[in-house]
Amino acid sequence: MKKMKKYLKTPRVLRRATLLAMLPVFFLAGCGQKTECEKSIDTAMGTVISQTVYVTGNSATTTNSEINKKITDVLLQKLNDLEQKELSWRLESAEVARINAAAGEGQTSVSPVMAEWLGRCRQISEESAGAFDVSIGRLSRLWDIDTWAAAGDSGDYELPRQEEIAEALATTGWQKIQLEQQADGDSVSIPAEMQLDLGAMGKGVALDEILKILEAHPEVSGAVISVGGSILTYGSKPEGGAWQIAVTDPLDPSESVGVLTLDGGHCVSTSGDYERYVEVDGVRYHHILDPRTGSPAHSDVAGVTIVTKDGFLSDALSTACFVLGQEEGQKLLEKYDAEGLFIDHEGTITMTEGMQQYFHLSNSQK
Repeated sequence: MKKMKKYLKTPRVLRRATLLAMLPVFFLAGCGQKTECEKSIDTAMGTVISQTVYVTGNSATTTNSEINKKITDVLLQKLNDLEQKELSWRLESAEVARINAAAGEGQTSVSPVMAEWLGRCRQISEESAGAFDVSIGRLSRLWDIDTWAAAGDSGDYELPRQEEIAEALATTGWQKIQLEQQADGDSVSIPAEMQLDLGAMGKGVALDEILKILEAHPEVSGAVISVGGSILTYGSKPEGGAWQIAVTDPLDPSESVGVLTLDGGHCVSTSGDYERYVEVDGVRYHHILDPRTGSPAHSDVAGVTIVTKDGFLSDALSTACFVLGQEEGQKLLEKYDAEGLFIDHEGTITMTEGMQQYFHLSNSQK
């Protein structure tokens, strides 16, 4: 691990994928082909979706702008489908909602991909000693911090009572999620009153699904896609060079602490206590709950950024490492060959050895 102290801050323009301009940009590619860059910002899965896609024209009958629009539309539709058909606990049409509705009623059939996701969730829960747990649905609803944070006014927010927390906590436990994967189909069962919430890995799953679509469209030469706090780099930029993704300063979210320099094919996820929170009597209560206590996590880090080649892992590990803290988080990352950067409450940066090849402070910070 390497530690450094940040002193100055990099410009806000470098923050996340929004460092990119909104107007189309055109480049000349090989063999006289024109590469067009178009950007879109939308909402899906309860978060902001920022797409920047580079398309090299390779069709005599289809213009670049039509191709690019088709790709961004396909990606956005996939994210909406993920929410509506699989991940949402709010929408009756989604698999998670259907599993929750059948709590205590025995096995419920699920799609192969849902069975895979839940199996991976159980594995990370075990490896993290319960710091990651998708069975905390009732706790999430009890605290309801996302709703209040989105409203921007926590003046009337009431903290849950300890007895309410204890009651909701008693319904959790990843070990109680029973998954059966058989030749004739997959199924899952959860105990009565347990509720699943896949929010801690949903954005990462979205990156994995986006990657599949991009790989199926050879006209896409490069892209950077942001799904909330999770970012996918793909392919290459027309002018060459690596992608640059800013790392938000958790002590001042309007600024960044440095930049990740990445080739295509990386997934970046960040978790921090600054993203969604409410304040009561001067105390901040953020949205990342510790499944072991039933309350917002308290560790030695204010923000964690994970870099992997797997979106699911980047998202799930960023949550788990935030809950665990720097030392235990590092141990977890070693199990998955993932890289991480931890920022504590004093602004000290600690990173895995492999992260040193990606992360750079600005010249003014060195």
